[in-house]
Amino acid sequence: MTPADLLKSTRQYFWNLHFDEVEIEYLNSSLPLEPNIYSFKTEWTHTQETYYLPTSPEMGLKKHLATTQDNCFSIAHCFRDLEAEGPTHTKEFLMLEWYEVGKTYLDLIESTKNYISQFYKTNYSTLHLPPDLPDNEPDFNQFFLNEIEPTLPKDGAVFITGYPAFLSPLAAIEERNEAMSFSKHSHPRCTTEGCEHRKKILPSMSVSQRFELYINGIEIANGCTENRDPSAVKLAFENENEFRQKHHLPSHPYSLEFLNYLSSLPPAAGIGLGIDRLVMLISTK
Repeated sequence: MTPADLLKSTRQYFWNLHFDEVEIEYLNSSLPLEPNIYSFKTEWTHTQETYYLPTSPEMGLKKHLATTQDNCFSIAHCFRDLEAEGPTHTKEFLMLEWYEVGKTYLDLIESTKNYISQFYKTNYSTLHLPPDLPDNEPDFNQFFLNEIEPTLPKDGAVFITGYPAFLSPLAAIEERNEAMSFSKHSHPRCTTEGCEHRKKILPSMSVSQRFELYINGIEIANGCTENRDPSAVKLAFENENEFRQKHHLPSHPYSLEFLNYLSSLPPAAGIGLGIDRLVMLISTK
């Protein structure tokens, strides 16, 4: 199957399910501001205005979802800066993203299986991360690299759940074992006492309603039940902006328009899936 064949079949698949297809905007004055996702920027010379290229179709899709309350999908070119290139990692890539109204991440797991089975046959399993996870991002990433990735099947698919909520500000929370806590030292992306920019943090035991799908050891998709609380998401964006300023990392204005969309979203689940990686899997089957 060629990439063009996959795109054609994918569109037909979602059209048959009566999903709306959305064309996103590629020049944005602001975007969602998420940890470890950095946008490319460009300038309109005529007006000297700065624009940012989409890191995912999410903003355009959530605008449509908030307006229509209907299932929707998009296939879009996405761009991410500050990431090393390799066989499965490029600065420009195609992403399929879709949203299902009235569904949760658990429903989305089944929908994802149904979609992929149209093109690629494999066995699926589920791995729930242990509860005693590191409470900051650097240590979590090291734990995942050392303890989880080596155990993932090299021939088969696995849905990983149980991610800490601090990693996923745009995902709904599965559970809260304690109230929100305040600290000027504890920050999910820092391991030192000197990191003081975090005003408010989620308890480490909070778990997001999120999954990642790995096939043959390669991450293919990331899905979740959507967080529809604009105040919580705004706080996460502000904290991320402060983190980038403190560590001299590139940033972009976070989108107030995006936050407004969240307050009008119906209960829904959404997923982003890497088309290029899926094509690679299909071609090597």
